Amino acid sequence: MEKPFSFFLVTDPHYFELSLGGEGKAYEERSRTDQKCVAETGAIIDAGFEQIAQDKETEYVLIPGDLVYRGEQASHEGFIKKLEYLESRGKTIYLITARHDYAENPCGFVGDQCVPVEGTPRENLRAMYHHYGFDQAISEHESMSYVVQLTDGIRLLALNCDGDCKDFKGIWDDQMQWALDEIKKAHEAGDYIFAMTHYPLLPFSPVMNFIGDAKLTDWETVATKFADAGLDLIFTGHMHAQAVTDYTTQKGNRITDVQTGCFVGCPCAYRKVTFEENNTIDIKSYTIEDFDWDKGGRTAAEYFQWRFDRMITDIIDAMAYDFAFFTRLFGGPERNKKLKIPVTMVGKLLQKLTLKKLGRLLCFKVDKSIGDRLVKDVGVELVRNIFVGDEPYVKGTPMYDAVSKLLKRLHPVTHIIEKKVGAKNPLLSNIDDFVLSMIGDEKQRDYNTVLNIKWKR
Repeated sequence: MEKPFSFFLVTDPHYFELSLGGEGKAYEERSRTDQKCVAETGAIIDAGFEQIAQDKETEYVLIPGDLVYRGEQASHEGFIKKLEYLESRGKTIYLITARHDYAENPCGFVGDQCVPVEGTPRENLRAMYHHYGFDQAISEHESMSYVVQLTDGIRLLALNCDGDCKDFKGIWDDQMQWALDEIKKAHEAGDYIFAMTHYPLLPFSPVMNFIGDAKLTDWETVATKFADAGLDLIFTGHMHAQAVTDYTTQKGNRITDVQTGCFVGCPCAYRKVTFEENNTIDIKSYTIEDFDWDKGGRTAAEYFQWRFDRMITDIIDAMAYDFAFFTRLFGGPERNKKLKIPVTMVGKLLQKLTLKKLGRLLCFKVDKSIGDRLVKDVGVELVRNIFVGDEPYVKGTPMYDAVSKLLKRLHPVTHIIEKKVGAKNPLLSNIDDFVLSMIGDEKQRDYNTVLNIKWKR
């Protein structure tokens, strides 16, 4: 290659056609419980695509699914127009579709009503997006997976992982055999091949082991087959998180899952991946700097963070002030009316409980630099950090120290839990390690990293 090959990775754009309705009571009730933006997606995508278009060196853009909000036909039509604009700026786009791209209760919002709108059947998606990978494929599988030759010496294995469109989110046996055959063909031709798929291949945080769609079904088997076949790099999305995770098989083969955050939700990140001449792969992350929307005086970064935090703080605040809204998440107020008094008491306590007060209550000292922070704000931040990536609270930081002390004070309870569930769930055999591993990442490579992958054959 005359110059290093590179591509942009954009995940989960979730475009929503604003003409379907992006305001009113029904929209606000749906929006306030969503990490990602909805009405704002058009403006955000326009801004992000413009940033990508400014890079004249990089031709290719890869998008691993969840192209639109909830399968609205109008959203697909609008998103294709945005892809066409990016093409007009000299970009070549390869994509796959995912579960949000076919009729998943598609609706618009009018006043206080969610109004059904025309959806898109899954069988129509290939024809709609045939120009973005399928037409260029050197091999294709009926699952809407394909292989393309990106450039001399490099191939892309684009894997659709819709599974049965229900509980099975993974790779069918015949699809796996096809993929393994394509990996072998690439290697025999002297080419490097990497993959992209929608669902994460690997759980990127310990807690993700307990969330069903946070990784592919039977992920260890899938990861082992791929890694032992020589596939060592895969790009994924879905969980709206920034993470770089490794898995090593019993045979000593490693595969790296590079997961990227939602293009329209905190932190609104995308990546540039460069195959360097020194036989490494350089990964850099960027965020959308600004977009044309009334952000209430906030910067773009502040707006995205506010949208994420609101998803959690609204629930905490509802414990204190809106029991009906809070219990709507758990079967409604009538079913949970006996809990109103204790829930309200806890909710009001969380409105004013600081780390310093918590420390006094449980007899441990909190560093004064963080003592005045509200416990609820810290909790929201710790959750956000899991998705934003590069979790900062490693050993030696005041927050790590405070959480570690809190866990020690809770040992009479946590040790009971460890004994009861640790045998069946080894991750919970040491709750201290489980929790502390989620608040701090010593590697700090979720945004920018250099992978020592020998891609040259």
